[in-house]
Amino acid sequence: MASLQPDAYSDPADSHNHSESIAFEDSLYSSGSESSTASLSSSVLDYVYENGRRYHAFRAGQYALPNDETEQDRLDMMHHIYSMMLRGRLHLAPIPKDASRILDIGTGTGIWAIDMGDSFPAAQVIGVDLSPIQPSWVPPNVQFVVDDVECDWMFSDDSFEFIHIRSMLGSIKDWPRLLSQCYRCLKPGGFIEIVEAAAGKLQADDDTYTPQSAIWRYYELVNQAAAKAGRSLQLMNPSIRDLVTTANFGSYKETEMKLPLGTWPSDRKLKEMGAWFALSTQSGFSAYGLALLTRVLNMPSEEVYALFGQCNVEVNSKKVHAYGNM
Repeated sequence: MASLQPDAYSDPADSHNHSESIAFEDSLYSSGSESSTASLSSSVLDYVYENGRRYHAFRAGQYALPNDETEQDRLDMMHHIYSMMLRGRLHLAPIPKDASRILDIGTGTGIWAIDMGDSFPAAQVIGVDLSPIQPSWVPPNVQFVVDDVECDWMFSDDSFEFIHIRSMLGSIKDWPRLLSQCYRCLKPGGFIEIVEAAAGKLQADDDTYTPQSAIWRYYELVNQAAAKAGRSLQLMNPSIRDLVTTANFGSYKETEMKLPLGTWPSDRKLKEMGAWFALSTQSGFSAYGLALLTRVLNMPSEEVYALFGQCNVEVNSKKVHAYGNM
């Protein structure tokens, strides 16, 4: 987890093209302003169905994870896990209570943005995602936008005091460009917080997690497919620190936490987090792997589902003492 703060703002290029998807002529919203209530274009709701899962329609195929109810439940479980890891906090960055605008990139179900809207009632909280899966009843200061954050942003310079990025590994092709846009839109003295778990990598301190493990084979294949698709699931290379240095951010702080897979730890808190992570991961095998393995590696869906089943057996056995770092 990284919290970053920019130096005094230095103006980048003088002109910025607005995202094509948000341009008035092709707008996914009927709104004329950022803060207005918006209605979705019906084409955005024409979801893509594949191998029993539902995927986004806007920029179809760009994001490998589904957006159906099963995936929404998994995303909310991960929000609960992050909350436990942060002892109930929504962020680590010292955001001022009088913050006026907050941006959540890849908002998913919108649960973090909604909680932030409750915590910062004076701030406008904007969540951006490719899928319109967020609830319609939200705090009045929370707004959701369907857009592709890898396109040119519609937001003006110095727009936000805080930008939040969580669980976007596997979604972004050009991290330097994304962080450059974050820098442009962040107010001087504002913060960006990047929260990433090693979604494509587990490890163990004993010999219970080896290349003979089904889970090991799963991650080998998924990482191979993600790399081939140009959207790696590994913690970024170059590192987050190198990326934000290149993007001209100033002070940098990184916090690493361990997240066990299953209830094998003796520590009570780790055991509870591990139980939730095991439940999330069992759903996540399909979420992360199905499209990547069938679309990119051309594996038969029957073989892919068989691998998921073997992985679930190992998770339930509690014999694999694996964990990931966040």
